[in-house]
Amino acid sequence: MKQLLVFCLIGIIIAGCGHRKRPTGGPRDTVKPEIISISPNEFSDISKRDIEVVFSKPIERNTIISGLYIYPPILNKKFKWDKNVLIIKILETLEDSTNYFFTFAKTIKGEHRNELNDEYTFTFSSGNLNTNRISGEIIYEDTDDASKPVNLKLMSSDSTFILKRKLSHKTYELNNLNNIDHIIEAYIDLNNNNNYEYGKEPYCYYQVPANLFSSVDLEMSYEDSLKPELKSAKAVWNNMIELTCSEQISGFDAIQIHTADSLSQQILIIENSLNSDVLSILTEPLDTLRYNITITRLKDMKMNCSDSLQIFVDGSVVQDSIPPEIISVFPRNGATVDNLKPRIMIQFSEIILEQNFSAKLRALESGEEFQLELIEKNSDRYKLKPVGKLKNYSSYTLSVNVSDLTGNNSAEDDVITFIPILR
Repeated sequence: MKQLLVFCLIGIIIAGCGHRKRPTGGPRDTVKPEIISISPNEFSDISKRDIEVVFSKPIERNTIISGLYIYPPILNKKFKWDKNVLIIKILETLEDSTNYFFTFAKTIKGEHRNELNDEYTFTFSSGNLNTNRISGEIIYEDTDDASKPVNLKLMSSDSTFILKRKLSHKTYELNNLNNIDHIIEAYIDLNNNNNYEYGKEPYCYYQVPANLFSSVDLEMSYEDSLKPELKSAKAVWNNMIELTCSEQISGFDAIQIHTADSLSQQILIIENSLNSDVLSILTEPLDTLRYNITITRLKDMKMNCSDSLQIFVDGSVVQDSIPPEIISVFPRNGATVDNLKPRIMIQFSEIILEQNFSAKLRALESGEEFQLELIEKNSDRYKLKPVGKLKNYSSYTLSVNVSDLTGNNSAEDDVITFIPILR
């Protein structure tokens, strides 16, 4: 009887073992990590501060090394972790008055290998915040593409990555950029493989010279190999020629003007200024002769290049009698600026040489005059800034007096009044 009881117990134990289930470990984590906050606030001065990034969940730490892009590069830095909090310790001296862009790519992953929910870009400064801007419209070769997002990448002139944007409107705007030359590259990912396929997808590429405000329309075309051309030439005055090109121009290597007769005498070019598709050329006095203009390596915004172009123009003996005018000024009159050394841009109606340009910056209350530095000159566009820092919450007035090469004078005028407010 006892033996029978033992055999029954063994059978029950074996049967129970046969039906035992392996532990499942719970439901799989599919929630993507997010960046909840960053300190200091965006656009703050980080020249003497660490940066603290708070994620929604712990991050796989080695993915930060390959997934964080900083422009300009900060080589000497250290990452410190406290659970889901990342502290970036900057161990080098940053470039003065430079904006720094921190991009956290989607390749950054949480502990359960889920990618970051989105790509984040934060802008900080070392000293004064730069406020250059690139903006424009988005133009489509195929109107059916207008409903699709445009992937834009902004780079420095040496093709170093700065930031990405996904554009879904008819216009775009890139703000708080450094005062440097940029490259814009954009495409529409029709097959959603995160890569551009030449000739099969709309694409554009532009080199954008440093400018406080740059207007660049993104022409999304499947293939653009058209080279720029010279459409027309006109002698506006006896010392000014205007060339109109077939499209917006990024630059050229050289320009020469000769008489179109057997002597082929070379004409002195004093200065030139390029604005979009119009090239203004300031010369020595011309005659009623016919002139031959030659431009080498004329480049459009997509870097299509015409090696050598020629165009003829009839000279003029009509002397310029119109005083130069101010077309636009930034900042506008009565504005506040968030910089104690603000950059001021003045657009004139014609080319002004440095020796014919005079500007005075004064404190409105005390009358104290401040020295100015010319950043861009000998053009129809001038850029200037105070040599020293201005006083916070004080009003300042800029007055400008200019004359053109012919001697036409503009009356001295208070162009703008502005107030620096730096919090």
